[in-house]
Amino acid sequence: MQKARPDPQKILVLNDGVKGNLNQALGIAQAFPSADIDIFDIQLKGPVYYLPARKGVYPLASKFLSIMCILRLWRCGKFFLKTLLIKSAGIWRKNFDIVISAGSILSPVNLILARTKKAISVNIMVPSLIPVKFFDFAVIPYHDFIRLRNKKLKNLIVTLGAPNCITDDMLERERKRLVELLGMPQDKKVIAVIIGGDDQNYTVSVRWTEKLFKYLELLEESYNFILTTSRRTDVKVISFIQQRVKEERAFIYKEFPGYSNSTLYPGIISLCDYIFVTEDSINMVSEAASCGVPVFILGVERKKEKKLIFDKTLEKLVEKGYAEYLPVDELDNFIERFYKIKDKKFTKLNEARECVQKILQSII
Repeated sequence: MQKARPDPQKILVLNDGVKGNLNQALGIAQAFPSADIDIFDIQLKGPVYYLPARKGVYPLASKFLSIMCILRLWRCGKFFLKTLLIKSAGIWRKNFDIVISAGSILSPVNLILARTKKAISVNIMVPSLIPVKFFDFAVIPYHDFIRLRNKKLKNLIVTLGAPNCITDDMLERERKRLVELLGMPQDKKVIAVIIGGDDQNYTVSVRWTEKLFKYLELLEESYNFILTTSRRTDVKVISFIQQRVKEERAFIYKEFPGYSNSTLYPGIISLCDYIFVTEDSINMVSEAASCGVPVFILGVERKKEKKLIFDKTLEKLVEKGYAEYLPVDELDNFIERFYKIKDKKFTKLNEARECVQKILQSII
């Protein structure tokens, strides 16, 4: 491992075009003191493949580069990476102390660049082919750590949630900006409603959404709402919500990523006194828990009747006081459970800062 200079750190953040992955990598980078950050968009040439029950395409070139890394053919890896990158933007002429990326597609790119630049490699999430031990630091979510064979690797940093860019300064800055921009009414407390969507494990259906809104309606006299959906939210669910909130004055702001022209997320959660968030995204749950307000994680329907590895993460979040969890089969207890937790003090999650503290303890 190369020793990094104390600060400022010259940090390269790799971006695969997946917003959730970029937010994790950028969150850790920004938590370094006086960080000097460059963001580099990675696009690889060549054929692509698909994964069942997942959106998007994946470049086959990433698998080839991973084999170069496994064989420790760093010079060959650099040659092929130069050939496969759609654009390089002078990246080879720059030097960095640390390279950070999230997701398996970028893992080999991270490792080749770090070895070429004699920089520290920080990889977030488990790579698909490359052994975790190859990286200087592997930031692994708890649900993946449980499945690792070697849990005693010294380079492991285990997170309960997902690192993100939410900080106290960001929340305060966004709150001031958005209060003026949105003309926020001050007569009621505000609840954020964050609704995800379908993936290989979960489904957010119109039936489930109708049931949720039946209970939200009971809170409308006392609370205002800010609502946002996900890019994974089914179009039928979007249509139902749009019709349902069209004339509701209690919904003071709503947006539908992928359908709306713009987005104010995650800044809008800085305006909220409470957050309701569906369980289908650890990223969304982690961002909610990073705000320091009561967080209510809502269980949704599942595609298979079995316990998921993610359930262990949710159990830990509740156990450590970051959030409250309402399973889908207890949705009828929504109002009762909300009133039990609405005045409860919750612990604020800050995974990015804790990751950086552990990295700095090792490299300085």
